[in-house]
Amino acid sequence: MTREQHLIFCKKCNHQKMDLKQGLLCGLTGKLADFEGKCPSFDMVEDLVEEQFVINDSIRPNKKRADLAQKIIWLVLILEIVSIVSSVMQYNLLLAIEEGMFVTDEAINSNDIREQIISLVYSAVYIISSITFIMWFRRAYFNLALRSHTTLSEGWAAGAWFVPIISWFRPYQIMKEIWTKSSELIQRIEPAYKDNRNITILNIWWTLWIIVSVLGQYVFRTSWKGETILDYKNSTIADIVSSTIGIPLAITAIMIIGTYSVKEEKLLELEKQVLDSKTDGITD
Repeated sequence: MTREQHLIFCKKCNHQKMDLKQGLLCGLTGKLADFEGKCPSFDMVEDLVEEQFVINDSIRPNKKRADLAQKIIWLVLILEIVSIVSSVMQYNLLLAIEEGMFVTDEAINSNDIREQIISLVYSAVYIISSITFIMWFRRAYFNLALRSHTTLSEGWAAGAWFVPIISWFRPYQIMKEIWTKSSELIQRIEPAYKDNRNITILNIWWTLWIIVSVLGQYVFRTSWKGETILDYKNSTIADIVSSTIGIPLAITAIMIIGTYSVKEEKLLELEKQVLDSKTDGITD
């Protein structure tokens, strides 16, 4: 362990002793800390124990929200596939009309009804998915704010998605803060814990979200203003591309929620272990 890792424990220990030349020493040995993993003589400062009790009592459960958000996103993913199939069928129908082939009114009406039903179901599920995701996201940021200083208030974890311009970058910044600071908190308690702080998956997720958002706006505008076969073809192609990109977007979102949920549960478990060991020591 490094000196910095030792100091994480020493600064919270009742046995700490300050030496003007060497810095913070162990009051029991009179030497610099040299333990690995966790000091067997660690005795947390009483005020910090009480503070940790308050924090743990204030932490709100987030596992159920994470599970629900993941399940709804899986439904979105399935509907993306259904949408692709339906859009391909519509594109083929448009090609047939463009090439002068005979297409019955029944086929056209059937296509329109199918597309409308899929669009309505997708919109409803997507809205529910957005709500459940933001509920999980806000709760995660709230819990982080109890444990560590956060850049923004937890209300921004929900509000940032709806503010023009800010919505293009603020949610990503909050997600990155949640992702990295949770890892730091875990390793403060358990320095040997191997945690991948790589934010590549966050970058992929946010890039895909931006692309899908732009394409979604294009499809929405052109689908209502379309007057020619070419307009409808372009709108349908954009819809196919958007739904295709929506598949990896859904997968990365599910992975992020799942990975962070494990982190959150791990951190809560470690905090309880620290408190249990401290209270056991007081009882003994």
